[in-house]
Amino acid sequence: MLPPRFLDFIKALTARTERGEFSWSYDDNNSFVKLKENDFSLSLRYSFNADEKYAEYVIYYIDEIGNKEHRFYTNQTWNEGGLKDQVQHLM
Repeated sequence: MLPPRFLDFIKALTARTERGEFSWSYDDNNSFVKLKENDFSLSLRYSFNADEKYAEYVIYYIDEIGNKEHRFYTNQTWNEGGLKDQVQHLM
C-alpha cells in the first residue's frame, strides 16, 4: 500500500501538470516519463505483465537535496486510492 502522503503528492502533481506548471519528458520506446525539478525528480515506468495480463507502474521519486531514491509500485488491479488513474493519466 502506498503512503497516503505520497498519494496526495501524486494527485497534486497531476493537477499541476494539467494546469501546465510542469513539463515532462517522454520516452515512448521505453514507456517512460520523467519530471525534473530543482528539489526532486520523478519518473514513471510502465510495463505489461504478460503472465498476469495487467499493466504495472513503477514510480521513482528522487529527493535531489538529500540524494535519496524512493521506489513505489502499483498495478492495474490495485485501487491505491485512485493512483492507477493518476499514473495512467500521466502516461
